[in-house]
Amino acid sequence: MPQTHHPKQVARSGAVYTIALVFQKILSFAYFSVLAAALGPQALGTYIFALSFAAFFSLVADFGIVPLAIRTFSQNPSRQKEYFRTFFTIRMFLAALSLAVLHGVSFALGYGSELRVLLAITSVIMVMDAFTAYFYTIFRSQQNLFYEALGTIAFQIIIFTVGLFVISKTHDLRALLLVIGAGSLFHIVFSSILIRRKAKIDFRFRIKPGIARQWMARAMPFFLAAGFIKAYNTIDSILLKNLVGDEAVGLYAIPAKIVFTFPFVALAVTAAVYPAMSHYAVESRERLQSIFSRTLQLLLTISLPIAVGIYLLAGPIVMRIWPEFSASIPALQILIWAVVFLYVEFPFGSLLNATGNERRNTVNRGIQLTVFVALNLILIPVYGFLGAVYAALSCSVLIVFLGWVRAREIVPVFTARFVASFLKLAIASGLMGTAVHYFKDEYSFLIIIPVAAVLYGMLLLLLRAYTAEDWQWLKSVVSH
Repeated sequence: MPQTHHPKQVARSGAVYTIALVFQKILSFAYFSVLAAALGPQALGTYIFALSFAAFFSLVADFGIVPLAIRTFSQNPSRQKEYFRTFFTIRMFLAALSLAVLHGVSFALGYGSELRVLLAITSVIMVMDAFTAYFYTIFRSQQNLFYEALGTIAFQIIIFTVGLFVISKTHDLRALLLVIGAGSLFHIVFSSILIRRKAKIDFRFRIKPGIARQWMARAMPFFLAAGFIKAYNTIDSILLKNLVGDEAVGLYAIPAKIVFTFPFVALAVTAAVYPAMSHYAVESRERLQSIFSRTLQLLLTISLPIAVGIYLLAGPIVMRIWPEFSASIPALQILIWAVVFLYVEFPFGSLLNATGNERRNTVNRGIQLTVFVALNLILIPVYGFLGAVYAALSCSVLIVFLGWVRAREIVPVFTARFVASFLKLAIASGLMGTAVHYFKDEYSFLIIIPVAAVLYGMLLLLLRAYTAEDWQWLKSVVSH
């Protein structure tokens, strides 16, 4: 398979994959909205728990193999086939181990037979997704994301179309989970065919115990870093299920889905500026500070009006789309402020990675996870699902604080220019929020949201929050 490292090819590939992720997020959110309205809090909670439980144990199935494989294939293209078979064999062992651990824990926790059937389905989905992610590493190592983008789009279309049909016929959770299974089955078949036809690699087993032990040791840092994030994204639903019940999981799922859908924009922005950050980390700390500060400003520009707008429109949005989830309105009004911190944490994390402080990032994630679990154990028994909301918001603030503690030793963070820009953004968001508050009882949120977005843009221009120099900087960073 030819190398595809040409800058234009890489840029096009990255752009296509970003578009695919945006499409996937939109379709995924639309499907979730229909599903939640059809199931109600109790059944939705069971559905979300089954997926979260399997996602948590997917840590064992992955064990950091994906990023390690990408790095290994990139550095040793002549031995890709040999290394692919070795990683594949290790992956098979890890998949079997993850299944054993998942079902062993579910049995030990005393889950009923109906829930164990759902977990059996999600565990198979977990294994298929783990192998699909691994198969794409061959193409990712070539910086070719076209095939993965195509597979991601097809995967989501299958879930959306088949899912809507199944929902119209039945609300059986087994059938609805099998919908995801159908999408995952397509994805693993599609990616495996690509491996055979495009990469000319077969699936023979190959293992050398010494090399396997060495690679497992190398994968450990990736495992820990990914593990902290995966556990953080799933442990709240698992704790809610075991401490309160399925309905609490369902009520929490609405604000969580809304809030955690947005950060893909921040991910795309920081992915664009990260190469420049890495370059200037060596060449110029002054330019590194400039890139960091402007990235922070851009992400605040996007996240502040989202938080303000949804805080004010939480009631109309929930009552229009999910009337059975009215108890989730206060949770959404609280948790939506986490969007600001979820956006802001990306440039802090990128700064640490770009300057050789990736271990500090891992430590910060470990601290965040430890505090998150502790807060959930303390707050959920007292406040129910709102306890998980308080814990999530608090830990979103915590990870930014931990990043700032180290970042301030690398570059100045709160410069006079940044503070002035932040004040302008806060004023624009506040004025926009005032208009939203005034009109929210008279007009549909479907009308208010686009009008508010236009108003916010006009206020940014009026307040001169951005200059021509800022836009020129953004263009230069993206094309760096």
